[in-house]
Amino acid sequence: MDTNSGATAESAKTDRHGVDTILKLFTNAFTTDDIETYMTFFVPESEWKIMATGETFRGLDQIRQLAARSVAARKHSGGLGIKPFNVFTNAEGTKLVWEYVHTGVVTEDWPASSAHRPAPGTKFELPILLMCEIRHGKLMKTREYFDLLTLLEPDTPHRLYS
Repeated sequence: MDTNSGATAESAKTDRHGVDTILKLFTNAFTTDDIETYMTFFVPESEWKIMATGETFRGLDQIRQLAARSVAARKHSGGLGIKPFNVFTNAEGTKLVWEYVHTGVVTEDWPASSAHRPAPGTKFELPILLMCEIRHGKLMKTREYFDLLTLLEPDTPHRLYS
């Protein structure tokens, strides 16, 4: 989809066709680091929870800060980026599952609340799953799932059952 189309969540309807439109618009905004368009998918009471760290971002200001920090924390070039491969909603259009692989290079601005953080210049490939609740064409709650050790200990095999 053309990133200059001016389309936002406001332009999508809440019927089944509208849900498909929301999927396309969200995917476009999320994969191009278009924070302004991305923010049109949220309402003031929206919530984003990163399950791996327990962090919760509530409201438009905190979600915008999360998005800006995320964009600043990595570089995408040479085929790196956010690559969705399993995106769908339930029949009612009230749940969105957005599974992707995020590949990039860590920058100096990588957020970390502890000394455990990837070194700047580290390449990463991180599978992520977003589980979102949709109401009236907007994302109300988002839960983000990923394996934190994939980032903190790259190239280290982690086995639970062997």
